[in-house]
Formats: sequence, C-alpha cells, structure tokens
Amino acid sequence: MIFPSENIDQLALRKWITAGLIIDEVRGLNGDAGYLLSNMIAKYTLASSRYRLSSEALSWFGSRGIDLTKEYSRSRYYGKNSAVMYEHSIPSSVVRSVLLAQESSESSIKSVLQSAGEVVVVMSTEDERLGAIGLARKMPDGWEYGDDPHARYAEAGIQLSQSFLLVKGKIKR
Repeated sequence: MIFPSENIDQLALRKWITAGLIIDEVRGLNGDAGYLLSNMIAKYTLASSRYRLSSEALSWFGSRGIDLTKEYSRSRYYGKNSAVMYEHSIPSSVVRSVLLAQESSESSIKSVLQSAGEVVVVMSTEDERLGAIGLARKMPDGWEYGDDPHARYAEAGIQLSQSFLLVKGKIKR
C-alpha cells in the first residue's frame, strides 16, 4: 500500500532516516543505531493521521459508542492496559532490513517508507494470535517486500475492516 502523500511529521522522519542512512556506523548498526533506526521507521508509520481497524476492534469501538468520524489523541487508546493495540502491518525490523539492503538515495528510501504498510488497531487477543504463530515481528514465509502488507493478519485469521481511527497529537511508541 502506498500512501498518497506524507504529512509534515512523516516528511521530517523520512529526512531523519535518509540522513542517518548515509552514515556508515548507522548502516553498520553500531551503538544504538539499530534501535534508533527501527524506532524512526515505526514512528514514520505511526505519524499517519489514520489507523485501520480490525473487524474485532471496530466492534469494540462500536460497542462503546465511539464516534469514528472524530479525531482522537494517539495516546487515548494506547498503553499496556488498553484492550486494543497499535500494530504495524509490516514490522519496522522488516522495513529496516529492506532499507539497509539498498542504496541510500532519497527516492529509494521514500519508496520503501511509503510502502511500509499502515498501522492497524487490533484487539490484544488478536496481537497474541500473531505471536502464537510466530508473526509478531516478521512476515509470513515466502512474503517479499511489495506483497500484501496485511499478509500476517490473513495468516492469523484476523479480519480487517474498511474503517479507520482518526488520530492526532504526540506519536506514541
């Protein structure tokens, strides 16, 4: 999935990632570079203004009368005690591997990041299903970058809706 355009936060994060990837020590994942790079990739996706809802999450929001036409703070439904979780359709470690395996041109980095999938709001129980089948931090066997970014969910039997949670504010990670 390619996002039609970047917002200002995504642009800033992409520029940070692009600048970092020209540094040999970052590309070599020295020090905390691996963590920092993965974190910035995750934040790039999280900076989107809308997160897709799984069908179960959509039901959860509906049962609580939450108006999905309104915008909510990213922190409102985030946290260890929340019934829902923010999930990256393509884990940031997968995106990081793709970025490190290619040239560091601005256009190639932008292409990879804009194909990095989306944030999906899932129930905690759905997130546990991903972990139980070994797909918490990786894509299914045989999947290649550019294939369906939702392949992990299909394999775990997680249905995705066509509805979104509109978000704003500080990026939570």
